[in-house]
This record gives sequence, C-alpha cells and structure tokens, in this order.
Amino acid sequence: MTSRTCSSCRKRTGRSSWRPWSAALTEDLLIQQSQMRFASLVKNSSDVVMVTEPDTTIRYASPSAHRVLGFEPEELEGRRFAELIAPDDRTRALSFLTAMAEGEGHVGLTEYRVRHRDGTDLFVETLRTNLLKDPNVKGIVLNTRDISERKQFEEQLSHQAFHDQITGLANRALFQDRVSHALVRQTRDGNPVAVLFMDLDDFKTINDSLGHAAGDQLLVALAGRLVGRLRTADTAARLGGDEFAVLLEDGGDEGMTAADVAGRILETLEEPFDLDGTEVYARASIGISVADPQSPVGSADELLRNADVAMYMAKEGGKARYQLFEPAMHDTALRRLELRAAMQRAIDHDEFRLFYQPVIELPTGKITGVEALIRWFDPEKGIIPPLDFIPLAEETGLIVPIGRWVLMEACKYAARLAETFAALDLHMAVNLSARQIARPEIVDEVREALTASGLDPGKLVLEITESVMIHDMDLAIGRLKELKTLGVQLAIDDFGTGYSSLNYVRRFPVDILKVDKSFIDGVTEGGESSALTAAVIELASILNLKPVAEGIERADQLEQLIAMKCDLGQGFLFAKPLPTDELEDLVTEHVAMRLEADALADRLD
Repeated sequence: MTSRTCSSCRKRTGRSSWRPWSAALTEDLLIQQSQMRFASLVKNSSDVVMVTEPDTTIRYASPSAHRVLGFEPEELEGRRFAELIAPDDRTRALSFLTAMAEGEGHVGLTEYRVRHRDGTDLFVETLRTNLLKDPNVKGIVLNTRDISERKQFEEQLSHQAFHDQITGLANRALFQDRVSHALVRQTRDGNPVAVLFMDLDDFKTINDSLGHAAGDQLLVALAGRLVGRLRTADTAARLGGDEFAVLLEDGGDEGMTAADVAGRILETLEEPFDLDGTEVYARASIGISVADPQSPVGSADELLRNADVAMYMAKEGGKARYQLFEPAMHDTALRRLELRAAMQRAIDHDEFRLFYQPVIELPTGKITGVEALIRWFDPEKGIIPPLDFIPLAEETGLIVPIGRWVLMEACKYAARLAETFAALDLHMAVNLSARQIARPEIVDEVREALTASGLDPGKLVLEITESVMIHDMDLAIGRLKELKTLGVQLAIDDFGTGYSSLNYVRRFPVDILKVDKSFIDGVTEGGESSALTAAVIELASILNLKPVAEGIERADQLEQLIAMKCDLGQGFLFAKPLPTDELEDLVTEHVAMRLEADALADRLD
C-alpha cells in the first residue's frame, strides 16, 4: 500500500518536472513558426519593413529595401532612418517618429519623401507601430510603401483642377484665388494690384472658319506670347473661351504701369500667327482694373468684374486697345446687359422690321433696286438705331439668327416687288456680317432663302464690308466663291474705310463697289478729297465693277458724281429708308412718272 503510494507520488513528481520543459519547447516551436511566417511575409511583401530603435537606428530591413530604395538590407542595418529622409521633409518626419516612440502600441500613418540610393527622391507612405515593449520585437516597426505614382496622379488631378487644359495657364478658380491673396497683401503693404481682362476680337470668326482645332492652336500660341511678356511672379490665366486675364502685383515690371504692360501685350499680337501654314491675325481688347489705397476693392470678383467692364468699353471704343476702369462704367455695363436681354426678347417676339432704301441710276433717276436695312421697334423705348445694337449683336453672336431672319424676309419681299413691278427689274441688297461670312452654313442659308422665296438669284446682292474680307482674306475669298455659285451678285460695302488696295480687290469675286459716305461728303470740295473719290470710281471701272455712291444728300454731290461717271447711288437726297408701304407708294409714283415721261417723249417724236 505504501509502495503504490510512493510510486504514485513519483509519477506525479515526474509529470510535474516534465511539464515546464514541454511547454517551453512548444513555445519555442510557436515562436519559430511565427518568425518563419513573418520572414516569409516580409520577404514577399512589396512594402519595406524595418525595425528601428527609438533613435531611428535601423536594426532590421526587409529584402524589399533593395527594390524600393536601392539599398541592400545589410547596408541599412546600423544606419539611422533619418538619413534616408529627404532634407525638406526631415524635420516633419522626425517629429512624427519621435512622437511615435512615446506611446506604447501607438500606430500612425504619414507621407514624406525619402532619398533613393541613386539620389532621386520618391514619395512613400509609412505605417509606424510602436512595439518597444513587445519582448519579441522591442522596436518601432515601419511598413513603408512607394506611393510615387499615386502622388504623381494626385498632382495631375490637382493641376487639372486649377489649370486650363488647352493652354496650361491658370484657370478661373486658381486665378481668383491668387487675386484674393494679392488683395490681402495689398491691404497690408499698400502695393497696387492690377487685373487685366483680355478678350480676343472676332475669335469666333476664326474658330468657325478654320475649325476648333485651329482655334485651340491659336489659343496655345497666344498663351505663349502672353507669358513671354510677363514676369514669373505674375499670373496669366485663361478664364474660358477667348477670355484671358493677367494678375500684376506692384503694377508690373519695374517702372511700368499696368497700362504699359497692356500695351506690350497688344504689341505682341501685331505679328500674325501661323496656323499650319495659314496666317491669322488675332487682335484683343483689354480692360484694366487697379486696386490701391486710393481705389480699394473689396473682393477678387469685384476687381475682375471691373476689368471685364473696362474690356467691353475698349471694344466699343474700336477694339485692339486697352481701357482703364472708371466707376461710371458700371452704368454703361448695366445698360449693355439690359440691351442684350432686350435684343433676345426682340428676336423671340418679332420686334425687328426691315426698311428699304432705293438705289438710283444717277444719270436718269431710275430706281434700280433697294437695300434692306434693319430697324428695332422696342415696345418700351421705341425705335432703337442700328448703331446701338448691331455691334452688340455681332459681339454676342445674336447677329446670326438676326441676319438669317433679315435674309429670309428680304428675299421674300424682293420676290413680291419683282412680281408687282416686273418692268423695273429691281435688285435687293442685303448686308452680311463677319460672323455670318465665317460660318460655312451661310451658303445653305442663302440657298434656302432663294428657294423659299422663289427669287431669281441674280436679283439678290450680298454686301460684305471690306474689313470682313481683309480680316481673313483666304477664308473670305473661298466663301464668296461658294456664294457666287448660287448666281447671286456680291458687293464690297463701305469701300475705303478699311485696308483695301487694288491688289486685294482684284482677288475678290465681286460685282459691285460701294463707295463709303465719307468719300461722298467731300466730293465737291475739290483737292485731294475729290480726287480720291474719282480714283475709287475709276478703280471700279477698271475692274469692271459697278460703283455705287452711298450717302448722297445734296444736289451738288449728285452732279459731281455724274461727272465722275458714277452710275448708281443712294442717300437721303432720293429717299430715306422706308417701310414697305411707303416704298411701294414711292415706286408706284416713280413708275407713273416714268410712263408719263415716256409718253411725252413719244409725242415729241
């Protein structure tokens, strides 16, 4: 009994002494397995895994260090991690690392740049875990991942968000932000801040005629010239479409005002742009707004809006110029906005009317045709003169639907006149704007008007101002040739007010040369003025063109023009522009007088 008890005790004693050894062995095996799993994970990980001391000395680096950083793990072990951080990011990164050493189990994520072995910097993202009190680690574990591609993509997105995609210039959002900061500095230090608002003149004409690709090419080339005229500290932006803006702090270059800078920009546009072999001239109107202690501005929006208003004033003053903002301009800008809205309403509510001015055969007094002239009957303001709304219609593009309506109505009325007064063989003259000529659709629109009205194409005269044709000569010549295939007649309107020369006119497939009123006003004065008018009329004869004198108001002018062999003319001396009923009364009276004169001549014979 005693023996069994002792044996039992010995067995218990044996088990008691075996258990600690067995547990230790199991623990060692588990640790080894864990280490093997860790080594396998680290070896195959795309991240660099490091274990560092609190002073950033690297105790362990995974094999991925070679692929990501260019260093073998052995080269890194014993070095301080701080040595790998790019100098510009070192202070911030070390501050984060130091904070990591203070909290047990603390985990943190940060981004910074490290220096690759080849000397280049790359962006990395590091997950840091404080395991200093973990007996199996006793260090800070860094899981570092290369995020250079992601950062590059983020930078591209950021650039796209704040830069124009075509020109690479700042966009409206970035520009307004920089203006806002500039105004804050201006309030603090008193240095002036100027904004230049630039809008291309007739850009839509170029875009419509040569295509959007050519238009984009022009914008890029113009942006290059613009930047070339500015300091690196200045900001150039494309706000959209053909609108650009420039921010000048301290006014501009040393000793130069914002107006001087605007003048230099306009000078750069005097040279033509080469768009795949086609020379194109781009002019611009610039508005300038300045914020300084004498003229404080409350916000970036206000400064930009003021410059925009000044730009419109520059356009109204003749384009290709700059204009400084003045407070009184706000009233003008408001009137423009109201006029534009009213003009759109006029299109929708049929408020436009056509008046017709007779064209006379000067030696005989015979009516040979009429010119269609638009009038706007506003229900509140009454008659609005064409000079008050046509330029704005051109600028806004509303001239296109207005011009289409004029063409259709004039052709319909011409067909009616041809039927009512068949013996007179009357012609109908219709003006085409720059925007209409630039659009390829104009040929189809003329064809449609002729077809819908039934008008003989030979009775339609399309008038184009010489400035339109000189702006883009190749385009104008091509478009005129297309129109000529329809059988219509073509006229150069306001000849002498632009840049035409004999060589230019020879290239245009036109039939009629309309001599501007400015020549007719001085036709009786003798000297240079009279000689110039005679030369223009003779030029028309040499080129087999019919000259038409515009703006004849006095009998002595008529006599002089007949002496110069100018066969056709129009003006208040004969009749002002008339509504249809008054025109028909005039033509009826004219026909009666002609018949009476013919009858008298027959009796005398």
